[in-house]
Amino acid sequence: MEEKMKRWAIVSSLVVVLSASLAWADAGHHGAHAPKMAAPFWVWAVGLGALTLIVLFLIHQARRGTLMSERFKGFSRNARLLLIRSPFSGLSVSLLRLLFNLYLLAVGFDMLFVAKFAAINWTCHGLSVIPSGILSDLFGRRRVFLIAYSGNLLATTAIVFVTDPTWLIILAAVIGLFEGGHAIVGPPFMVEQSRSDERVHLFSLNGGIQVGAASLGNLAAGTLPFVFAALFDIGPESAWARRAALMCGLPIMLFSMIPIYLIQEEWKPVNIRRWVEGIENYGRIGMLALTEGLIGLGLGFSAPFFNIFFDQHLKASTAQIGLIFALGSIMTAVVTLFVPIVVHRLGRVRTVTFVKLLGIPSLILLGMSHDIVWAGAMYVITILLIGGPFPNKGISDPIYTLFAMEVVKERERGTTNGIMHAFAEFPMGIGAALAGPFMAAGDWQTPYMIGGVIFAAAFILYYLYFVRIDGREPVLKPATAS
Repeated sequence: MEEKMKRWAIVSSLVVVLSASLAWADAGHHGAHAPKMAAPFWVWAVGLGALTLIVLFLIHQARRGTLMSERFKGFSRNARLLLIRSPFSGLSVSLLRLLFNLYLLAVGFDMLFVAKFAAINWTCHGLSVIPSGILSDLFGRRRVFLIAYSGNLLATTAIVFVTDPTWLIILAAVIGLFEGGHAIVGPPFMVEQSRSDERVHLFSLNGGIQVGAASLGNLAAGTLPFVFAALFDIGPESAWARRAALMCGLPIMLFSMIPIYLIQEEWKPVNIRRWVEGIENYGRIGMLALTEGLIGLGLGFSAPFFNIFFDQHLKASTAQIGLIFALGSIMTAVVTLFVPIVVHRLGRVRTVTFVKLLGIPSLILLGMSHDIVWAGAMYVITILLIGGPFPNKGISDPIYTLFAMEVVKERERGTTNGIMHAFAEFPMGIGAALAGPFMAAGDWQTPYMIGGVIFAAAFILYYLYFVRIDGREPVLKPATAS
C-alpha cells in the first residue's frame, strides 16, 4: 500500500510539472505581450499542493521509521530532532536565496553590486567556520549553533528592510560570519548521534528531506510575489512584492531553531592542549580542504547566480524560476533516497566521483542555453548531479559529507567540517567576484566553462587520494544511540 502511495505521489508531481511546461511553451507563442505568469493559477495551486503532500509524506514516513528500512526506529532522540529541523531549514533558506538576488535587482542595484554582495557574504562565511568549528569542538555544538543562528536571524531580518548600499554590504559580511557559526553543527552532530550501520541512510534521508522542503521554498518564492501583488495592487516583479515574500521566510527561520534548542547535548569541556595534540589526520583533512577549495571556486562562477541567469539572461519570470528550482529540488529529494543502493555496489568514493563528473557537461550546457525549457532541463540535471549552495545539494552530497566525517577522529569532526566549509565558502566568494564582470557584460558561457573545468579537477584529485581509503574501517567508533 505504501509503495502505491509513493508511486502515485511522484507521478502526480511529474504530471503537474509537465503541465506547467506545456503552459510555458504555449505562452511563448502569444508574443511579447503575453503575461509573465505563463501558467494558469490552478497549475500553481495543484503543484504546490502536490509538492506539499510529497514532502509531508516523506517526513511522516521518516518519523514512523518505515521509510526504506525498519532501522530508522533506532534513531536517537537528538537525531530525530535534527531530522525534524531539516524541512524548516530547507524551506526558509531556499525561499530567501532564490528571491534575494532578484530583490536587489528590483530595488535598482546592478549585476556588479549583486556579485559584490555575494562575494563578501561567502568570503566572510568561509572566514568564520574554522573558528566556529574549533569552538564547537571545545564548548559544544548546540551552544555555538544557538548563538550564531540567533545573530543570523536578526541580521537577515534587517537586510530585508535596508536599502542603503553601504549597510547592505556590512550586513552581507555579518550574515556570512553568523552563517559560518551554525553551518558547522549538523554533520558532526549527526555522526555522533547515530550508529555506524545507519549513517548512510540517516544522511541520505536528512538530505532528501532538506531538498524536498527546498522544493516547497522554491515554489513558494515563485508564487508569493504574485499573491502579494494581487493583495496590494502592485507588480509581481516589484521590490515590494519580493520584499513581502522574503518576510515570509523569517518566521520559518525562527521555527528551525526550536529542535536544536530541545536537543540534550552531553558535552564535556576539552583541554585546548589535549585537543591540539589529538589531531592526527592532517593528510586526510588537508585533502578534504583542497577538494572543497576547488569545489567552492568552481561553483562560485555559477551557483550563486543561477536565479539571475534565468532572470537576466533568459528573461524568465519569478514564477517560472520558482517552478524550475522546485522541480530540481523535488527530483533530488526523491533520487537521494536511492543513492545508498549505489553506494553498496560501488563504494562511497566511487559513487561520489562518478555522479559529480557526470554532471559537469550539464553545467557547461546550462551556461550556453538560450531557451528556457532547455535551460530548465540542464539546471535540473546539474542540481541532481552536482548540486549548489545549501539547501540545493546534489544526490551524492550526503554520502560525501558522511565519508568526510568517518575518516577523521571524533574530536576532529567539528574542526574538519569547519575547515571544509571555510575552503568551500571562501573560494566561492572569490569565484563569485571573478564571475561578476563576465555576467555584467552578458557573457555567461565563460564562467560556466571555467567552473566546470575546476570542478572536474577537484573530484579527480578526490578520487585518486581517497579511493584507497574507502574500503578501510572508519576512524571513528560507533556511537550509541539512546
